[in-house]
Amino acid sequence: MLQKTISAESIEIRGLSRIFADGSGLHPTDLHLRAGEFISVLGPSGCGKSTLLRCVAGLETPQSGSIQFGDRTVYDSQAQTVVPPRKRGLGMVFQDLALWPHLSAAENVAFTLRVARRPKAEITQRVAEALELVGLAQFSQKMPHQLSGGQQQRVAIARAIVGRPSILLMDEPFSALDAALRLQLRDELRKLTKSLGLTTLYVTHDQAEAMAMSDRIAVMQLGRVRQLSSPEELYLRPADQFVASFIGRCNWLPEPSRGVRPEHVQVHLTSHTVPADSVVLHATVTSCAYTGGLYALTAEVAGAPTSWILEHSERIEPGTEITLAIAEHHVMTVPA
Repeated sequence: MLQKTISAESIEIRGLSRIFADGSGLHPTDLHLRAGEFISVLGPSGCGKSTLLRCVAGLETPQSGSIQFGDRTVYDSQAQTVVPPRKRGLGMVFQDLALWPHLSAAENVAFTLRVARRPKAEITQRVAEALELVGLAQFSQKMPHQLSGGQQQRVAIARAIVGRPSILLMDEPFSALDAALRLQLRDELRKLTKSLGLTTLYVTHDQAEAMAMSDRIAVMQLGRVRQLSSPEELYLRPADQFVASFIGRCNWLPEPSRGVRPEHVQVHLTSHTVPADSVVLHATVTSCAYTGGLYALTAEVAGAPTSWILEHSERIEPGTEITLAIAEHHVMTVPA
């Protein structure tokens, strides 16, 4: 079976750069993925995450640095080594899926094997295995337009793994799907990559997606990796203020470089109920909206650089004076 034939490889990226005329792109970057690890690359538009993925795939030629898969060097600027994409042993899922509209699901999955001139019996077996893994065995003869968006996405994933790659690259594959389907597919993909032991590099702008799926997350800004850590480490111990503000929500205290997550702030209508040994601040509610189960508040805190985002179990009308209490151990000191 397919699960027993894939041998994952590590990815070692050193000093990789691909800078465009306007200064955007990928500045010298180091990144290491352990064999079988799922790493998401997360960041705002234009931060260089897709450029990084395309360089790893061989679709962009970097200007410097090196890329190694296991003990194979697929790019080295000094040695002038450039292995073409088809020889890198990769599977890739694109944002637009790129399914052939005139081919059935099975024929789309089989396409790369046919180009590689694999024997017909082998193609039939591998395609059946791949479609079974993504839950589409009964839809093998359907055309892309006869499939739902989620089913089309599964065809693209099956096509990416049918060649038994050691590494899987994915570029925002769920961005066109509705929220409920994204939740379902991200869970399926996580289980699939772990069951196959694939090394996965996953580009996304969706923080919740990255947090739910990844072993580690690389947060990028302006072409550089700001932090590479587990989801928990990123959220609770961000490396700098950009990461703290980009991952989740962060309220900044009047004191420089001190922040707290909204869920760690207690909201009180009177200062008499504030627990002892707390950091205490006074604020004025500026908006209140019901979000289902809780009310989302914004409030102005004297001296704070930005408005605060808070949560409370009851409605508090704008203009109300409130007291905020934060346990000292929940306050993060974050470098600028």
